[in-house]
Amino acid sequence: MAERRLSLFEKYLTLWVVVCILAGIGLGAVAPGVAVALDSFSIYQVSIPIAIALFFMMYPIMVKIDFAEVLMAARTPKPVALTLFINWAIKPFTIYLIATFFLGYLFAGFVPGVDLLPDGSTVELWRSYIAGCILLGIAPCTAMVLMWSYLARETTASP
Repeated sequence: MAERRLSLFEKYLTLWVVVCILAGIGLGAVAPGVAVALDSFSIYQVSIPIAIALFFMMYPIMVKIDFAEVLMAARTPKPVALTLFINWAIKPFTIYLIATFFLGYLFAGFVPGVDLLPDGSTVELWRSYIAGCILLGIAPCTAMVLMWSYLARETTASP
């Protein structure tokens, strides 16, 4: 495969993500009713606008998947096993340590309050956020994995 140069969008993907985050924060500050209106479009606590956005984000890359390469991954189990080991045996603990440092110590003053558990007991809110960080860390975003894999494949030249 010949080397292909990244487009302007692909080259500055990180910048576009930051711009979109800032635009979302700005929209939330200027028109908070938009978030409430979008949240009202859900079925069984699944946000329809988010599902549609994820579909349009993943579909272009999903149609380019070479299923022969997926089968080759089964024939070479070491990389798959290493990925599974890192994702399930290493990442949860490193994420716990990082989240505890930032949320429990460095920024603990910014997360005051308690969270009420179903059994009626309470826990500091920052501890609940740590649990959320662990869950987010062990579940890599499929769309970003596909996108970065696509970008990595497109920028490598074959010998």
